[in-house]
Amino acid sequence: MKAKTLLSFLVIILLVACQEKPVSPDTPYIIEGELTGVKDGLEITLFQFDGDVGSLLAKDTIQGGKFFFKEQMSDPELNVLMVYVSDDDFPSAGRRIYTAPGAHIKVKGHDSRIMSWSVESLVPEQKDYDALNAIPEYEVLQDLIMAFGRTINELNSVDRETEKERYAEVRNRYSSINNQLDSTYSIYYDKVMDKMMGMKPSQPFMRTLKMLSSYSNSMPDRVNPEKAKAIYQSLPDDIKQSIEGMTIYGNLYPPKQAMDGDDFPDADFYDLNGNLHHIAEHKGKYILLDFWSSGCGPCIKAFPEMKEMYEKYGERLAIISMSIDTERRWRKASEEHDITWSNWSEGKGEGGIYANYRVVGIPYYVLINPDGKIEKQIMGYREGQFKKLFSEVFD
Repeated sequence: MKAKTLLSFLVIILLVACQEKPVSPDTPYIIEGELTGVKDGLEITLFQFDGDVGSLLAKDTIQGGKFFFKEQMSDPELNVLMVYVSDDDFPSAGRRIYTAPGAHIKVKGHDSRIMSWSVESLVPEQKDYDALNAIPEYEVLQDLIMAFGRTINELNSVDRETEKERYAEVRNRYSSINNQLDSTYSIYYDKVMDKMMGMKPSQPFMRTLKMLSSYSNSMPDRVNPEKAKAIYQSLPDDIKQSIEGMTIYGNLYPPKQAMDGDDFPDADFYDLNGNLHHIAEHKGKYILLDFWSSGCGPCIKAFPEMKEMYEKYGERLAIISMSIDTERRWRKASEEHDITWSNWSEGKGEGGIYANYRVVGIPYYVLINPDGKIEKQIMGYREGQFKKLFSEVFD
């Protein structure tokens, strides 16, 4: 009896000893890389993503096939990372890594196909993401992406006037690779969506569906819209009502888009203090809507000129900057930039009024006249464009 009691006691001690200790949110995570077939001296960068906006976290140099990162998470929700290598032998893409406080992650690769480097990790989201992308065409895609990038560089280096024959040859090769990309992506995305039909929604699942829903609009040759809609319809109602869910819905079922001459679409917006606003409160003035994100360089570059125009024409002009970032990112960016005009967010990312205007990329501007009619929609920013626009309107 005593022997049994002693054995039970030892088993309990062993079980307690084997249990994972609670991990503090401040515990750094570690990413160790072990590579073969990759030349030394290349810079490898680690980016952290907040929604669709990435920010540089750290850099290392590959030496002896190894790299190393040790970082703390600034927020437990910011768990999406990406490692990149900027080199002609690498695709213009990175390896997605999901992390958590205290995670010890090992990355192994045997060539420059960085998107296929293996990630050894206990983080559940990593397993979901890698399961979605375990498709043979994934490696073929990377080869095509690299060939496509090299062909673009070659095309840009050829003088089409003095090297007509070579230019035509490179141009034909460019078209051929682009067609191969379309067909390979179509097969690849089709297989990804087949997997998604049987998967439980997770963070990687929703990010992937958001990407596919966007491509179903802009690149229907690569993504089957009906298949993407079937996946969306299988989602629980609470997930459909999330920011990502609303963005996916807006991509798959785009609303009637406002055209020049139409009345402006409106919605509920909130400022940084949580106060409710509507575009209509500025009716009677010219209104410039500014769709922006903190990760968009041209968006930020436009701010000084917008401020100058607001200060010059403020009695007749309202400027409304509409962030499509997460609330966290929006607040942080607003602290960093001097936005003295209306600074609002709908809180729906790309799934709200963003879809009502013909926004296909940012920065995107909409000029509304005092009668509430859309007068002009402008894609992109070029220095001096607002000075020219408003001198025509007001002077």
